[in-house]
Amino acid sequence: MMRFKVLVIILMTAFAIQFNAKSQDNDNLSEQYQNMIDGSETFEKYKVIPITKVNEFGQIMNDSVQALKGNVASAKSAKMKAETERDSAKSQMNRLSSELEAAKEEVNQMPLLGIPMSKTTYNVVMWSIVVILIAGLVIVYIMFLNSFRMTRQAKKDKELVDQELEDLRKRSHDKQVKIKRELQTALNKLEEQRR
Repeated sequence: MMRFKVLVIILMTAFAIQFNAKSQDNDNLSEQYQNMIDGSETFEKYKVIPITKVNEFGQIMNDSVQALKGNVASAKSAKMKAETERDSAKSQMNRLSSELEAAKEEVNQMPLLGIPMSKTTYNVVMWSIVVILIAGLVIVYIMFLNSFRMTRQAKKDKELVDQELEDLRKRSHDKQVKIKRELQTALNKLEEQRR
């Protein structure tokens, strides 16, 4: 793009110089023509101009025309070169913009398990996984607390049952001892009566 601007400035400068040179050539030609007319002799109503002066003027005029043709040709070639560079710059700009779009698309893509997806989809999937894991952790924690309470309650119930069983065993042992004593007492009384 910078080249194109520089080229346009150079072309404008070249045209300005050519226009100035052309106007100077025109002034020189006009002056020389006027000098040739003024310096010639008049015969009745005709001007008599020496052939050498006409040849010199013709030569100067041909040189001016050739210079103008050369300027036009160089201007055309400069224009063609500018157009070529402009087209090249346009194609390069198009290529760079397509590369930029491809780079933007590549930057916006995130692979997840080998599947390419946009960043927003990637973020949604990742946050969904995080929320599901947190929900699962909360459920497991609640289940742990519930089972912990149930275990503690079962231990208390077992202790109560063990205590009741121990009390029952003591009572039954005391009953057995009491019954054995009574039985022994009754046997002892029976033996005493037999004697």
